[in-house]
Amino acid sequence: MAQIAISSFVLCVALFIIARHEAEISLPIILMITVGVSLISILLSLAIGPFAFLVALFILAYAIRRFCYISWPKAWAVTGVYAVTNIALAIGTVMLKR
Repeated sequence: MAQIAISSFVLCVALFIIARHEAEISLPIILMITVGVSLISILLSLAIGPFAFLVALFILAYAIRRFCYISWPKAWAVTGVYAVTNIALAIGTVMLKR
C-alpha cells in the first residue's frame, strides 16, 4: 500500500514538472492509473515473469496519454521517471531488509 502511495506521489510530481501546462493532474485519475498499472503488472508477472515490468511501462505510457491528455514524448518522459523511481524504491526496499 505504501508503494502505491509513493508511486502516485511520484507520478503527480513528474506530471507537474514535465507537463505542467498540458496535463490533467487530479488525484483520483493518478490513483486509478497507479493502482491499475500495479494490478496489471502483478497479474502479468504471474504469466510472463520479468518482462511484466516492460509491458507495464507501455501500459502506463498509454494510460498517461489517454487519461492525462499529454503528448507521447511527455508521456514517455513521465513513464521514464516513474520507472527509475520504482526501480530505486525496489532496490532500497531490498537493501533495508538486509
